[in-house]
Amino acid sequence: METGAAAGVSAADIGAATEIHEEPGAGGPTASRGDNDIMSCLRRSTAAVHERVEAGLGLADPDIPAGRYRDLMISFYRLHTALEPRLEALFGEFEDPLLDWPGRRKLGRLTRDLSTLGIAPEGLTVLPAALIPAGNDLTFGFGALYVTEGATLGGQLIARNLSTRADLADATSYFTPYGDQAGRRWRDLRVVLRRWVGTDRERADAVVEAALGTFLAFEAALH
Repeated sequence: METGAAAGVSAADIGAATEIHEEPGAGGPTASRGDNDIMSCLRRSTAAVHERVEAGLGLADPDIPAGRYRDLMISFYRLHTALEPRLEALFGEFEDPLLDWPGRRKLGRLTRDLSTLGIAPEGLTVLPAALIPAGNDLTFGFGALYVTEGATLGGQLIARNLSTRADLADATSYFTPYGDQAGRRWRDLRVVLRRWVGTDRERADAVVEAALGTFLAFEAALH
């Protein structure tokens, strides 16, 4: 775990970490990207609820009470319990290997973190799954992934912020599933999403709607 400046990480820093910065080669030419680019549409359309969710968590606070942190991790577990079986069905055999769905599963890490926090795996089986939007097609899947993978990108700062907490530092693997590859994994998702949406406006609108619905589900479950 990294220390040092991490203790000064703010909610604004976490938000900045999830900004989409265009890079040459990431899904095609970047100079001509405009308002209709799917990543721009997603960022713009979800900005308000993203900010609300982030501000309400309190995870930027290195002094977050251990009980509050445990409650949040339980809520994350309930959300992923609802999401991951559906994402598995949608992306288990997805044709673009760059997505690598198996490597994006989070439930195993949440189970380990919660065990570290004193909740045995058998205790998790009685937790109800969180309510998430209806959807069983790839537009839902990509909208949900935009939310969960963006949270993982911002989670790098959360883990660093908690690295000095003896009671929590070993229960942050959910936020750091990719080690130093978090940026690359986010770029990979952007490439795949742009390829899949292309110039299909209806498809893009449906992905944005699914992302909004997923953010709202996170807001309801986490606050």
